[in-house]
Amino acid sequence: MSLPNPMQSSANLFRRLTWQGSIPLEIRLAEGEPGAGSSTDRYYMHAPRYTYLPLLIPEIRENLVELLLDDQQLETLDESQWWFEEEAPDPESGSFAGQGVCRWHWPLDLIQLHSVISHPSPASASSSLVPPTPPLRLVLHLSNSPTDKLLMSNSIEACKTQWLNQVKEADFVRWRNTNRVTGLKRVDLEAGWDGIVQDDYDLYMRVASRVLPLPVQSASAAPTSSNPPRPASTDPGSSGPKTESAYTIRALPLKIYLPDNAPVIQEIVPPVGPDGKPTTLLQTLHQHLPLLFPSTREYTLAYPIAQGIDVPPDAELAWMASCICGADGWVRVGIRLNTE
Repeated sequence: MSLPNPMQSSANLFRRLTWQGSIPLEIRLAEGEPGAGSSTDRYYMHAPRYTYLPLLIPEIRENLVELLLDDQQLETLDESQWWFEEEAPDPESGSFAGQGVCRWHWPLDLIQLHSVISHPSPASASSSLVPPTPPLRLVLHLSNSPTDKLLMSNSIEACKTQWLNQVKEADFVRWRNTNRVTGLKRVDLEAGWDGIVQDDYDLYMRVASRVLPLPVQSASAAPTSSNPPRPASTDPGSSGPKTESAYTIRALPLKIYLPDNAPVIQEIVPPVGPDGKPTTLLQTLHQHLPLLFPSTREYTLAYPIAQGIDVPPDAELAWMASCICGADGWVRVGIRLNTE
């Protein structure tokens, strides 16, 4: 009997912990909608980080909408016209502009990330107790869907298509091809999406375990600019399948989000620098956002957040891409201004 791979076990631990994270939600009906303004026009729930808003509609309908609308109103209700927006921040709170309309095809962790970074706050100290995460406050509209802002319908099939497209795009960033995704059996791809729908980590891993490289460091894991590594599946000298390392991929699937609805930063970031050392998150932020991150040792004016936690300066991006990426394979980092 073969012994378990310690690195694979460690990566699986952090992947599972990230998967098990949830986001508290407070959902209320928009003003002017039937039942809005009553004492029961709000619904509180915990939702998986990796889910999508269309997957939450059945629960929200049963526990909120159906309790507030009469039978006649429910008969005329058209779910295709539903839409959510984030509760507008208090103008005197010093917050940036909120994200407004919530996109159907964004995973819930991305919607929450936009909400969190719009509110400047001091970084949490590792030695102090972290306060409970405040709920993500959403407003539910039952009509007049702003299709020009939503970009996609609220059908589950549209979310599935977008998820798969993002998985392929992340794979292309890693290897300059999508062979690892397109080579999967259809039943495995379906299992990956079903894992998101059912909040089933083991189902989801039928895709993730075949696509995400492990955070394995070795002497060969340090590419040079003159001789970049070949993926194991394309190396003509490869004698067989090998454990693929997140430190030998072509580039990291990384997106950086700024407050005030600023454009997303997506640059080519190698997992290892020219000096052969792993690329850290602070190094990348210092390179692309030097005004917010003037120091290469510590955070001063702002700090990054990923998966709902403050990320330390020495966090290696290759490890993050392997262990705490989203369900579509992308590492999403939000930048929050520091008020200290």
